[in-house]
Amino acid sequence: MRKNLLSIFTLLLMIMVVTGCGKVIEQFTSNDETSSTSNNESDDSAEVKEEQEEASTELGDYEIDLSGDIKEEEDLFIIEGNSNLLPGSRIVGEVVVDEGETVFSDTSELVNDDGTFYMELDHHQYGEAEINIRFEFENVQEDEIKRHYGEKGQELEGPFIYKHDTFDGIMKKAEVKIDYDPNGTNDLTIQAPDWYDLPEDYGDPRVWIEVEEITEDGEFFYIHGRSNILEGSEIKVDYKYNRGKTQVKPDGSFDFKIDYEYVEDEDIVITFEPSSFQWNEIEEAYGATGQKLVGNLVVSDKFNSEKQYIEKRIPWDNKDAQSGNESNSNDSNEDNDELDSDEEELESDDEDESEKE
Repeated sequence: MRKNLLSIFTLLLMIMVVTGCGKVIEQFTSNDETSSTSNNESDDSAEVKEEQEEASTELGDYEIDLSGDIKEEEDLFIIEGNSNLLPGSRIVGEVVVDEGETVFSDTSELVNDDGTFYMELDHHQYGEAEINIRFEFENVQEDEIKRHYGEKGQELEGPFIYKHDTFDGIMKKAEVKIDYDPNGTNDLTIQAPDWYDLPEDYGDPRVWIEVEEITEDGEFFYIHGRSNILEGSEIKVDYKYNRGKTQVKPDGSFDFKIDYEYVEDEDIVITFEPSSFQWNEIEEAYGATGQKLVGNLVVSDKFNSEKQYIEKRIPWDNKDAQSGNESNSNDSNEDNDELDSDEEELESDDEDESEKE
């Protein structure tokens, strides 16, 4: 009897132990699942929050980003663009003709809440043109936009940014310039310019100038070069009586387009004069009379001994080699080869006749 009671008691005890362990395991499992679910929810919410923060900080970044396309439709240029500009930022679009002298059409629009913008510009129909898209502070901007980017756009950064002179001093702007040629294939895509790396000695008074390419098409000379001269500096080019001027770009590069003329024994001359109506910051860097300039390109003004300037002379001797008219050059070489061959044949015939005699 006692053995039976002991067996029953032992069995009950084992059942209680097993049941208790099951509840404990179930509780732990439940806690783990709850904890895992809570952690997953926490991770998901953190990712969503991070994405929302990234989205909210993208618009209004100081490094300006612009993209999009320009389409031709009958008598219009239609611009559909994207940006990270603050909503409400005012941008200007222009179609410029006559070598940059005439604004044929223009418009002013506001950036949408998602950074996009839309513009319609009258098409000039004939001839070359330049399509400009610009975000600047010389024109009307809301106070909120000025507070964010600076009264003069001084917070603007990135490859789209240029300095320009205004009645209120030097300001920064974001700008896209797209060339349009009615006789060529046009890439009407809004994209950042491909700048050179900024020179390590950028802005140094020991100025250097390198001409990378000179071409001509029988109507114009096209001159492309690099330098360490400050952005916005005005430089000039002379070739006999043909002259032009331009401003140095943000990376120190420059481009000239001047009338073509064949002139013998004349150099192409590029000059930079700090005393010639330059911006204040340029005069400060090089001296109001160029007195801070040094190096082998420095020339003293023959009419004013207190002034000096930079002069780069490029000999223009091998015209065919640097000409854009390579086909003409090849044709002339072929003609010369034929003449040489004819002359050789005539000489050979003369020799044969003399031997017979």
